[in-house]
Amino acid sequence: MPTDRVNDLPAFKAFLDEKLSNGGANLTVDEALALWEIENQTDQEREETLEAIRRGFADLEAGRTRPFEEFDREIREKLGLPPRS
Repeated sequence: MPTDRVNDLPAFKAFLDEKLSNGGANLTVDEALALWEIENQTDQEREETLEAIRRGFADLEAGRTRPFEEFDREIREKLGLPPRS
C-alpha cells in the first residue's frame, strides 16, 4: 500500500466523505478501513490478491475442497474456541 496516501489523513477523510455521500452510511468502521486498504493497494499487492483468487477457483474447479463442518471444527480447535452449537 503506498504509504504516501495510506497515511494521508485528509485523503482518508475525503474517501470517507465520498463513501458516506454515495450510500455508504451503513458501512462499519472495519468495512470502511478494508475498502480504504483495497483502494490503496500497490499493483503488486493487487496482482497477488488476484492470483490467490485464481488459485482458489482452480482448487474449486479441481474438486480440492472439504466440508465446512470439517474446517470449522479444525479452526475452532486451533483457536481454542468452543464447538459450534
